[in-house]
Amino acid sequence: VTNRQFEIFRQATDHKPPGSWRGPKFPGGDGDLPVTNVNFYDAAAYAEWVGKRLPTEVEWEKAARGPLGNIFPWGNDFNWDAANISHSPKKSVRHQLQPVGSFPEGTSHYGVEDMIGNAWEWVWDYYLAYPENEYPSPDYGKKYLVVRGLSYLGVGHFPKKSYKKVVALKSRASYREKLSPFARKKDVGFRCVKDKAPLFQKRPEKKKEI
Repeated sequence: VTNRQFEIFRQATDHKPPGSWRGPKFPGGDGDLPVTNVNFYDAAAYAEWVGKRLPTEVEWEKAARGPLGNIFPWGNDFNWDAANISHSPKKSVRHQLQPVGSFPEGTSHYGVEDMIGNAWEWVWDYYLAYPENEYPSPDYGKKYLVVRGLSYLGVGHFPKKSYKKVVALKSRASYREKLSPFARKKDVGFRCVKDKAPLFQKRPEKKKEI
């Protein structure tokens, strides 16, 4: 979902704008960037307004991995150029959000773009343990929600030799992070999904005229 799309929603509903806009409208020239600085409830409200919803964690991963279960949306080999991800651990190396669809090489089997890089994405699931996971993490439960997809900001403080390996691990379509549903981050946005209509739908009966 882009800034431009979110602004249409905001104007129609008088919803609070993202803090990064510094006003009721997004900064000039940023219309095609993914909207960020939105919490889970902002994202869910937009999705409902457009007649859609947020994807579940399973749906998100399936859309990214495709029918063969690829490691990355674009295949099984890590590719720096397939996503908007930071190439350097140095803070001095400026890296920014890019317009949606700027990395066609990273498109998934199903034609879904930007599933890795640019912005993390909210999904409709609590941060819970996977089935058969016996690790008793104190973070599991209904306190955090899952975000998927990595962002342009990189992966934190790692030595240069380890940085690429860590980025590759966190770029996997199966990787997940947790976040408070109230959090608004400059590298967290969202995408929407819509349920597929049934193949056969019963047509409503026409009322007989008297």
